[in-house]
Amino acid sequence: MDNVPARLPSTVTRRTALAGLGALGLTLSTRRLGSAAQDATPAAPTGAVGVTAQLMGAGQPAAASGLELTLRRITIAPGGHLPAHSHPGSLVIFVEAGTFGYTALGGTVELTRAAVAGTPTPAEMMPMGTEVVLNPGDRLFVDDPQDDVRNAGEDDVVLLVAGLTRVGEPFTTFNE
Repeated sequence: MDNVPARLPSTVTRRTALAGLGALGLTLSTRRLGSAAQDATPAAPTGAVGVTAQLMGAGQPAAASGLELTLRRITIAPGGHLPAHSHPGSLVIFVEAGTFGYTALGGTVELTRAAVAGTPTPAEMMPMGTEVVLNPGDRLFVDDPQDDVRNAGEDDVVLLVAGLTRVGEPFTTFNE
């Protein structure tokens, strides 16, 4: 499963964008492309509250031997959260709906806010250990993510998370 929290002040209009975002800490088993994998809805990991995940698709790119590319839709209900966790590899996380609280605990995290009045916003590095609030259209690129995420609003948070991770490794590992 996947989850990503973040919090920085922003007033952003909602835009549609590619949503492969991946610093989400949900434990989804990795599967090959096919209808079974695309319809998979694994249970949330222990410690996750109000989090559901759907594996939308997966495959092993020829250009990236030993890696698997996945796309997941993560929903976090109001009051839901995913405690400190990590993911192997890199993620792109796109906020489709809701108010998403993301705290980077490790790795490298680049935040891009949604375009305002059609003007793209510059990417910025996220601080470690400080929650940043993301809104629809905001996105993260996270390399070797370690994070803590939550729903920071009153409506469902919907995230699209693309991950490029090592084949055979769990997508999410919870910190002890």
